Amino acid sequence: MENIKINDRLLTAVPLVRKGKRLADIGTDHGYLPIYLIDNGIINSAIAADINRGPLDKAEENIEKYNMTASIKTVLCDGLSGISSVEVDDVAIFGMGGELIIKIIDEAPWLKNTDKRIILQPMTHPEKLREYLANNGFRIIGETLSFDRDKTYQTIAAEYDGIIRHYDNFTLHFGEFIIKEKTDLLVQLLENTKKKLERKIEGKRSGNEDTTAELLLLNEINKYIER
Repeated sequence: MENIKINDRLLTAVPLVRKGKRLADIGTDHGYLPIYLIDNGIINSAIAADINRGPLDKAEENIEKYNMTASIKTVLCDGLSGISSVEVDDVAIFGMGGELIIKIIDEAPWLKNTDKRIILQPMTHPEKLREYLANNGFRIIGETLSFDRDKTYQTIAAEYDGIIRHYDNFTLHFGEFIIKEKTDLLVQLLENTKKKLERKIEGKRSGNEDTTAELLLLNEINKYIER
């Protein structure tokens, strides 16, 4: 059988998952990530979890198709509610908004353990997610960008060490590791963010609303691009 292929968005998780560890893939959808990781010898076992029966049925079909029923367990649950700390080492949460990812982490206090790692890909509000991690003792150990279907995604890996951190506004939005190198993907993300901010500022001004936060971020983006 031909090896499974995954898109660039999911591929960003691969170097961040620890070799030989047990993975929980939350919001697994079709189960592609755990199947790929096992297929390539990166992990030996996984839990594929989703809150909806439909996507989990698709995941189970794919798990059976690639002969991985002995290696991947499926769980129908909300976030990590159906998974215990003794079952997994690394947790991937992709395809959700930053605020929902925060809720899932917050409801699983066992993630505050130096043996665990979380790999996250917020669809929205990466700045809120980074702020939450910083305020709750999670150290960001890696970040990367990917582009899929006309959208740029940020992937963030973190581990708990109990130390509270503080990031400036620009770093919260775009990531300490990501902004170290001015890549084409980052410039594209910044340009797209600029356009959204300009539209938001225009809308707020027409409604006589405060635009201080938007103008601050816009100024920081312009300075980074121009340097």
